[in-house]
Amino acid sequence: MPPKRQNQNRTAIVYFGATQQAYLDLINAGDHHQAYIAYIQAPLRAQISREQHQPDCADITCYTVHSQRNRRLRGWGGEIEVLPICRAKCRCCKAVFTVLPSFIARYRRQDTDCLGKLLEMSLGLGLSQRETAKIYEWSHPDEGWHPGWVWHLVQWLGNLIPVSLLLMRLGLTPPPIFSPMRSLPR
Repeated sequence: MPPKRQNQNRTAIVYFGATQQAYLDLINAGDHHQAYIAYIQAPLRAQISREQHQPDCADITCYTVHSQRNRRLRGWGGEIEVLPICRAKCRCCKAVFTVLPSFIARYRRQDTDCLGKLLEMSLGLGLSQRETAKIYEWSHPDEGWHPGWVWHLVQWLGNLIPVSLLLMRLGLTPPPIFSPMRSLPR
């Protein structure tokens, strides 16, 4: 039996502009993705290391579009959008990389605006996860949200970025409990 294949983190997050429409215009340009390919070359070179390519890869600087998949995203208003996500392939070693626009978080089905508002309510306003889920449920009665989902979101993001830094990026002042000075002796 062959050894089990290990997946690698082969995802790049690229800023395509201030709006989703800027991304869609680039994806849907009628030039066989040439504008898209030209746009992603520099961000991929900056984000993807040699270790993410095959060991025998001689040139990690040139990519092409491998495939395109649709991703369903839920916004804050409950609306569902279907957006194309392109996968790029190294021309030398044929390694495939997912290229996510910056308004889509990895492994999440909500856009970053929705995630930001949920985190702001939970972390910035000091609401409990149950209260945050209840507010979301009031504005979206047909959705089946529960407090556990908000907690999983906070845990997932907490593994990626410190809470105090996250709050500052949201434009909020971290509570004293998250202060780095709190742990120093007086």
